[in-house]
Amino acid sequence: MARSPSARRGAAGRRNARAIARYRLVQDGLTNRIEKGEYAPGDRIPTEKELARLYGVSVGTVKTALLQMVHQGLLHRIQGKGSFVSGSLIGRDQLRLYHFVEGFDDDDAPLQVRFLALHVGVRDLAAARWLRLKSGETMFRIDRVFAMGATPVVWTSSFLPQRLFAGLEQLPREAFETKPLYRLVEERYRLPTLRYQEMFSAVLSDGESGPPLAVPAGFPLLQIEMLALSFRDRPIEYRQSLCRTDRARLFRLPLRAPSSA
Repeated sequence: MARSPSARRGAAGRRNARAIARYRLVQDGLTNRIEKGEYAPGDRIPTEKELARLYGVSVGTVKTALLQMVHQGLLHRIQGKGSFVSGSLIGRDQLRLYHFVEGFDDDDAPLQVRFLALHVGVRDLAAARWLRLKSGETMFRIDRVFAMGATPVVWTSSFLPQRLFAGLEQLPREAFETKPLYRLVEERYRLPTLRYQEMFSAVLSDGESGPPLAVPAGFPLLQIEMLALSFRDRPIEYRQSLCRTDRARLFRLPLRAPSSA
């Protein structure tokens, strides 16, 4: 006896649900192992055949799971070599937030970083909101100045959840001047920045922002708010930056997707 159209649709729906459940089993299992640090940024994960045996699924199901993880930025694939755990957006230039140029054809000016202070136990309503912190949770705040020659051009404050970055205050100040913050976070805590969001606005210098940037009150500045996101879109850094653009213009490089096969 032939099945009715509704019965056929029901059977197809159950098959699709089982297929989704199988590839999510692989996807969730690998994601958990990456988050726990079993696979660090740059590590190659097992082959598709090895993962199929490990999770008791078909190679096709593994391919679907890996493709989803590539789209999420958790993995990148290299033709002929396999799948690798993504670092912070793969390319260093893609996470250098401050490029100053005179024009499109110019090389960006080198910047020197000066560490100002690291504050422990900070409470800030705006930062807590964007970092999705619970009431009463505290943060680190790292203040730095970026200079073009002798001229300070960026004053920045980075807020990081204290519970995620235990011992950050023990690092020498030189660490915050010689290495990008995203790289410190990735290497020490295995939390790569997989993507970030930014908001831009025009503001005037006040009494607080004037001294670090050596500008008078009322001087026009560009304000940038940045939110860095890691695994499962978890916010790991909220950054407030004030930039002076009278010496050169701020240039933003487009993000490039990691190469995949």
